[in-house]
Amino acid sequence: MRSLCKATGVVAAVAAAVLTFVPVAAANPSRVLMSDACSPSFNDAIGPGTCTRPGGMPFDGFIAQLQRNKSAGAWHFSPPRVNVDAGDSLTVENRGGELHTFTQVSQFGGGGIVQGLNEILFGTPNPPIFFDPNQVNVVPPGGEETITPTTLTPGTHLFICAIHPWMEDTVVVH
Repeated sequence: MRSLCKATGVVAAVAAAVLTFVPVAAANPSRVLMSDACSPSFNDAIGPGTCTRPGGMPFDGFIAQLQRNKSAGAWHFSPPRVNVDAGDSLTVENRGGELHTFTQVSQFGGGGIVQGLNEILFGTPNPPIFFDPNQVNVVPPGGEETITPTTLTPGTHLFICAIHPWMEDTVVVH
C-alpha cells in the first residue's frame, strides 16, 4: 500500500509538472512548422535534390496514399490553426525534406502548382487555384520564412502549400 501511495504521489507530481509545462511549450503562437515524410526514392522519381531526408515514405507509397485519400497525412502544417496578435510576424519553419510553400489563398480546396499532383487530386492538371502564382513563398528544407505584420492584417488568413495543396493552415489575427 505504501508503494502504491508513493507511486500515486510520483504520478501526481509528474502530471502537475507536465500541466505546468505544456502551456509554456505551446505558448509560441507565432510559429508554424511544415512537415513531410519523403524518402530518397523521391529523388529517383522526380529528380536529384527533391528530398533531403535519409528515410521516410517511398514515392510509390506517397502516390498510392494520394490516390486513395486525396492527401498524405505526414505532409502537413502544425498547428493547423494559429492565433496571432496584430502587429506580430509569423515564422514558418520547414522541418521536412522537401520544398514547401506558405501561400495565402482566398479559399481552401483549389489546386497547386504541380500538374502531376493536381491530376491525382482533382482529375485535371489545371484545377482552379485560389492564389496569385506570383506570390508563392518557397521554403527549402531546414529554411524559414517570416510573414510580416503588413501581410497579417486583422482577420482570418488562409494558407496552403502550393506544391502540396492539401497542406492547409488558418491564421487568425486579433
